[in-house]
Amino acid sequence: MRLLFYLLAFVITFSSSAQDEFTVLLDDDKVMLSYQILEVKKKSAMIPEIRLSITNKTKQLLEVSFEMDLRYEMESAEATKVTRICIKEGKTKKGKIKGLFYNPETLTIAQLKSEDFEIYIDELKVVSVAKCK
Repeated sequence: MRLLFYLLAFVITFSSSAQDEFTVLLDDDKVMLSYQILEVKKKSAMIPEIRLSITNKTKQLLEVSFEMDLRYEMESAEATKVTRICIKEGKTKKGKIKGLFYNPETLTIAQLKSEDFEIYIDELKVVSVAKCK
């Protein structure tokens, strides 16, 4: 019985850490932007989803905005804006709960996970603010 318990605990730990793997897009002295590609169930269908993670590496409140250009085989497939994400000093905002996700309309999960897929960050703005709006 104990073996079954330990095996179950290991599987849960391993699967939750595997779901938390993000690929770094940008890492500078102020912020780190990362993404994760998942397939999620929506209205009984599986759809691709890109979840974002933004880490504030400073000791100041930051407001971050940028555009994402999703490219497949070196051509722009989709673009989207991420505007005014406010992040407390030393904190990370990530994933679906924080609203940091995007459901591509034209790209499949196979395309998103292929070596021919890239995300480009354009018009990144990182501004120190006194309080979040």
